[in-house]
Amino acid sequence: MEKPSSVNPSPDIVPEQGHGLFILCEGTFQAGNSSLSFYDTEAGEVYNNVFSSANDGAKLGDTGQSMTLHEGTLWVVVNSSHVIFAVDPATFKEKGRITSPEMTSPRYMHFVSDGKAYVSQLYDNRILVVDPETYSVTGTIETGMEAGSASVEQMVSYGDYVIANCWSYQKDLIRIDTRTDKVTDVLEVGVQPQSICLDSDGKLWVLTDGGGWAENPTGYEAPRLVKVDPVKFEIEETFRLALGDSPSELQTDASGDNLYFLNGGKVWKMSKDASSLPSEPYIDFAGSAPYALTVCPWNSDIYVADAVDYAQNGAVVRYSSDGTVLDEFRTGICPGSFCWY
Repeated sequence: MEKPSSVNPSPDIVPEQGHGLFILCEGTFQAGNSSLSFYDTEAGEVYNNVFSSANDGAKLGDTGQSMTLHEGTLWVVVNSSHVIFAVDPATFKEKGRITSPEMTSPRYMHFVSDGKAYVSQLYDNRILVVDPETYSVTGTIETGMEAGSASVEQMVSYGDYVIANCWSYQKDLIRIDTRTDKVTDVLEVGVQPQSICLDSDGKLWVLTDGGGWAENPTGYEAPRLVKVDPVKFEIEETFRLALGDSPSELQTDASGDNLYFLNGGKVWKMSKDASSLPSEPYIDFAGSAPYALTVCPWNSDIYVADAVDYAQNGAVVRYSSDGTVLDEFRTGICPGSFCWY
């Protein structure tokens, strides 16, 4: 697929909430060239490098990992630079940042309340507790995993609990009581739970990657899509993919009735009520390296990030909810995370 080359690198816009998508680009590892792009869904215009442009050339740093939007602030997690930026999504200007000697490899930030958030880390057997109002780390949650190989990833809230998937070299979900900041339950779901989401029935879905390589000390198996009752914290159903598959990026659409994920360079769609995995892909992606996925919460348009060769500027392809190509635009290097605004 030919990649368009025209973008607006220096935005003179005021984003209107409900009409935009932030794209965090990882950049090249150890090059310190992570960047932030903004796509105006109404105008069909992309604005690249908006953080640097709005902050006198300041850089995000190395390996932009993830984003979350909470109460009018966009939080940008930059993994290898050990920092989380607070950004005004309407101006792209920095409002503050969280740094700490304990923040060694932040991955995802999840808000428990306006005054408390959890931060997961790679190869750390603790979850950090942070105060977003003071930009400080206020505590830690011991997960019980082995130090040095533990990796908590994504988190979702369910009542007074947060459920998190433990990814690299792990097999479990953990459930945390947010009133005590303690792990109360552990559930084994398969080798390397990669991503999680909640459907419209309140059921938790977990996508494992099966270990990724035959010599993985934790195990190597066919990846799984697992349905979990978050109240009983029990597995309800397990769907097995093929050995050697590498699924990722589990999502729901706006209704919460359908699941989407990437596997084998394709986008797959499955009803939450399905009795088997889909036999055919929903979208046969025509790009080079599908790397991230999001589904629009307003109209269920599907956006797939293309990392191309992981060294040059990437692209995002937008599809309608029926899988028709609508648009394509260039971003920074290695677009890897989306956040709706």
